[in-house]
Amino acid sequence: MHNYHSYTVEDLATDEMFRSWVIDTTPENSAFWNRWLNENPDKAGLIGQARELVLEVHEIYKDDLSPEMIDFEIQEITRLAELRKREQRNILSFFAHPIRRAAAVLVLAGTLGWMYYSGQSLKTETASAEAQPTVSIEPMIVKTNHTDKDMTVLLSDNSVATLMKGSSIRYPKTFGERNRSVFLTGEAFFDVSKNPQKPFLVFTNETVTKVLGTSFRVKAFDEDNTVMVLVKTGTVSVYQKTEYESLSEKTEREVSGVVLKPNQQVVFIRDQNRLERGAVANPNLLSESSFHKELVFDEKPVTEVFEALENIYGIVIVYNAAILSDCVISAQFNDENLKQRMNAICQAIGASYDMINGEIIINSKGCS
Repeated sequence: MHNYHSYTVEDLATDEMFRSWVIDTTPENSAFWNRWLNENPDKAGLIGQARELVLEVHEIYKDDLSPEMIDFEIQEITRLAELRKREQRNILSFFAHPIRRAAAVLVLAGTLGWMYYSGQSLKTETASAEAQPTVSIEPMIVKTNHTDKDMTVLLSDNSVATLMKGSSIRYPKTFGERNRSVFLTGEAFFDVSKNPQKPFLVFTNETVTKVLGTSFRVKAFDEDNTVMVLVKTGTVSVYQKTEYESLSEKTEREVSGVVLKPNQQVVFIRDQNRLERGAVANPNLLSESSFHKELVFDEKPVTEVFEALENIYGIVIVYNAAILSDCVISAQFNDENLKQRMNAICQAIGASYDMINGEIIINSKGCS
């Protein structure tokens, strides 16, 4: 069996078993890749890119080729991809857009084409797709903060990620059934909704941070020699990524992780490949945002309060202004985070809220 953990997008797209799953799946193939994705949630983005590339190029070319030509094309694509890797530090960025990915293969391979099946017509493929179960990969959303202000990212489980300048986060529109996985490059503060049945996982290049519901900060810029995790509330487990990936073969007690309590931090030292735990050295990092957001409202319509929060956090709050026209509140906010502020406001007017599709939706029957 292949070691798919080390595969790149190109490796997967030229792998016979992977191509068979995408183009002409079987129950055995589907079962394998379903299980592999469940065991390796951090590879979902990679799998999605490779799958998308296979489907796009497959759609462009529908002529049959001999097995010898297919083997030749695979070898040529692999060879040219390796050349490209040596020229670029990170080839995945080259394949960031679907159309560029298809075009890149055509440029690299010339007129060779890229065939992903032999002896199968389009009708056979369609019939097979209808007969066999298909695997749906949740599309990933990518948010990058190019501004000097913090960016607020609302997740589907009512968790909030505050993204710092120059940072990027990747996450699914809706979390899966087993866990809530996000992928971070840079620095973010997380306020995670509690769900003991579905752990929240933050993946960086070298670490995995696992929580059930808490608030913490992760700092993992590529140019730094360290990855930092600092805990404000709750309990957080931090693993070296290579150790965490072996959890499917070991119990959690056998894996060398670090458990953190409030006001504790762990530093992963990259050049020494080790985790070092200690007390939080800079308490300011335990705040949701690096910007002071003190707010005072004195007998203000709640609609004005929502507008102020929209402007501060750069978010959208959806509400019925007519229903809330009689709602007036007085409040003073200092270092509370967004969720604490929303909870206080909703409690004051007898309302509730949900985070749906990156927006806050207010549920209210009005104020009497």
